[in-house]
Amino acid sequence: MFKKANKGAIAVALASLVFLSLAGCGTSQSTKSIKAATPQTKTAFNQYIVVEAGAKLGPDGKKHDAFINGDIQITQNQPVTLHFLNYDDAEHTYVSPKLGLGVKIKESTKKGQPKETTYTFTPSKSGTFPWNCTDACDDTEEWSMSQQGYMTGKITVLPASNQVQHVSMVVNHSYKLGSDGKKHDSFATGDITVKAGQAVEVTVYSLDQNEHSITAKDLGLNFVAKASKKDGVPAVSTFTFTPQKEGKFMWNCTVPCDKVADGWAMSHDNYMMGYFNIVK
Repeated sequence: MFKKANKGAIAVALASLVFLSLAGCGTSQSTKSIKAATPQTKTAFNQYIVVEAGAKLGPDGKKHDAFINGDIQITQNQPVTLHFLNYDDAEHTYVSPKLGLGVKIKESTKKGQPKETTYTFTPSKSGTFPWNCTDACDDTEEWSMSQQGYMTGKITVLPASNQVQHVSMVVNHSYKLGSDGKKHDSFATGDITVKAGQAVEVTVYSLDQNEHSITAKDLGLNFVAKASKKDGVPAVSTFTFTPQKEGKFMWNCTVPCDKVADGWAMSHDNYMMGYFNIVK
């Protein structure tokens, strides 16, 4: 009991110190005290990070809270907007003191519907930097708070010469609530914004034990994401493409899915279809 209470106190103290010291490091919808030090003149890259409660299987045989795709790759001196999609009904944080990050992530207010928090900043140095959630989380004795790939991990800042845009998507089976009141298969997020004329590397983390595709004829895409081989263990697939023109391009999954609801998700945005928004 002493150890757990002590860890909680340390976490609270660390979070307080980080948030108090971050004025001038970025902009956040959820942390108003954090403001941009200088105006952003470049179009920001985007990263989409999904938080789920009790969804990822650990080596202990139990499912734990996790940032499913929390380990990201960004570029030095390139503005990046982090989009956090939180399915958990508890708040979380994404803290990396060495990068000046202290993001407070809003909780979901309805089961099956993620709450989005955004945060924009510009990393000034390259390297690999640890991040962690400083809020007490994970019902199994806070196990995930000290485990890589769960509620802690690494941010890789690539040298400024890197111009590849790295984005990721998470696939879940019968997980996201639809407007019809039922839960459906989904990609989170299905709508992604990237820059034209630059290579885009897309990594798909699938928690579904069925394959799904990202098919967009106008972009020359017909990629099939691997199926998870074990409940709670995401399968990881990657593809790269270079969009040449600006616009909004629809993609959809052409693999029959969402069978319980007669394929509802296959025709609804941010489920088994979505859009690539290509900007300057």
